[in-house]
Amino acid sequence: MDRTERTREKFRQLFGGEPTQNEGTDAGFMRILQRFIFGDVCYVGSLDNAARELVTVTVLTVNQTLPQLKAHVGACLNVGLAPLTVREAVYQCAPFIGFPKTLNAISAMNEVFSERGISLPLEEAERVSEENRYEQGLALQFPLYGEEIAERYQWLPAGFDESVPKWLTELCFGDFATRKGLDAKMRELLIVVMLAALGSAEVQVRSHVAGALKAGNTAAEIVCALVHAMPYMGMPRLFNALSAARDILEGEKTMKTEEFERQNSFGKGAENTAYAQYFVGKSYLNPLTSPQSKPFFANVTFEPACRNNWHIHRADKGGGQVLLCVAGEGWYQEYGKSARSLKAGDVVEIPANVKHWHGAKKDCWFSHIAVELPGENASNEWLEPVSDEEYNKLS
Repeated sequence: MDRTERTREKFRQLFGGEPTQNEGTDAGFMRILQRFIFGDVCYVGSLDNAARELVTVTVLTVNQTLPQLKAHVGACLNVGLAPLTVREAVYQCAPFIGFPKTLNAISAMNEVFSERGISLPLEEAERVSEENRYEQGLALQFPLYGEEIAERYQWLPAGFDESVPKWLTELCFGDFATRKGLDAKMRELLIVVMLAALGSAEVQVRSHVAGALKAGNTAAEIVCALVHAMPYMGMPRLFNALSAARDILEGEKTMKTEEFERQNSFGKGAENTAYAQYFVGKSYLNPLTSPQSKPFFANVTFEPACRNNWHIHRADKGGGQVLLCVAGEGWYQEYGKSARSLKAGDVVEIPANVKHWHGAKKDCWFSHIAVELPGENASNEWLEPVSDEEYNKLS
């Protein structure tokens, strides 16, 4: 698909309609906006539509751009997010942007809920009491941030030196982070986004990027969320956030790559340029036996999110392939069946004449030894790529 077709596809998924053609007084501007956001940005990175819309709602709440917020609350519902989840994404902005702005966003959100026939108020999501909100909040805060805030603000005047850190624990973590509707991983990812959107909060961005990684997000997911927020908050705030946390994000990526290379004892070999046309992303090939050997053994390595096209190992008799997974995590899928998650030690037997694909998970390197089984009139038939849309649905 070209950019115009991708824009049309994404617009239908999110809004159930068609993008601007030549309508209105500023049709040219709207074409630039829509094709960049929905034809370019929405197709780069590993986050699915639901996560991207939560990111968008968060940035629009910070920006107080309420007409656009209403449109994207509707898009959240269109992609299957529960109203409770959308509400919690808006609610948790309060400690960062203040209660009045959050109330504005809540009002806009509730208008959409009412228009969609969603009964208000939604179910209560509170899971702490007045007696335990500090302890419950600290239980979430400490594994991610330790005593950083309490230590940093010991210089405050008497009374404030205890109250300010205590309020942060009770309000941000006790009152909000304990609520139903969003898990810790998504909450921390959205907090990174809202801090970036605020601007002039690079110290907090850096701290919360580290927290988001500890909560289970990957560097690629954090970068994807920030890049997705960029059309709504502007490029300078994206670059400020990336610069503030560069060493943390690069360090996480480096550690994962080094750990994978330690596991991948057969070596990744050279880039697989001969078959690059049949792969999305870069792959690497390290032949372990002579190509003339029957069977032929080769270690195939996929960079994160790389996968081969749908293909079929044809044979009149015998044939097929065996995959011996040696490092990282990946996927195997036969046509018409659910994808199978793979890790080191797994074995996949692929019969001849079965349409399938295999490759790495979104944020993991992956290696398997491919064993080509001998067969009569054996050949490989390469088919269409695995689209980003179907690949990104895997989790």
